[in-house]
Amino acid sequence: MLKVVFLMLSWTGLIRCFHQILMSATFVELHIILLEKSQNGKHFLDNKKLKKTFYYTDHISSLDFMTEDIKPPCIFVKNATTTELIMNSSELNKLISVDELIDRLNNLIDD
Repeated sequence: MLKVVFLMLSWTGLIRCFHQILMSATFVELHIILLEKSQNGKHFLDNKKLKKTFYYTDHISSLDFMTEDIKPPCIFVKNATTTELIMNSSELNKLISVDELIDRLNNLIDD
C-alpha cells in the first residue's frame, strides 16, 4: 500500500505559523491539516486508499529518508522499497487552498 508522509513544522513552529496566518492569507500547515480533516481531504485519501503519516521536525533525526537539503513542510510518497519527495516547501507555499493541494497530490500520485 502506498503511504503519504507529511513532514510539518514542530509545535513551536506551528505556533509561529499560527501567528503568520493572522498576518497573511497563506498557511501551508493549515492546508496539510485540512487535507486530513476536511470532507474533500478525507474523500481524497479514502478513495486513493492511501495510508498517511504525519511527522514534525522534532522527528527528523529518526527519519532515514531525510537529508539536510529538504526543508519542511514537505510531502513524500513511500512504498515498500523507496521514499520519494513529491512536494517540497516552495511548491507547497505556492498553494492557495486545500483543494489545490488535493488536485496537485492527485496528479503526482497518479503519475
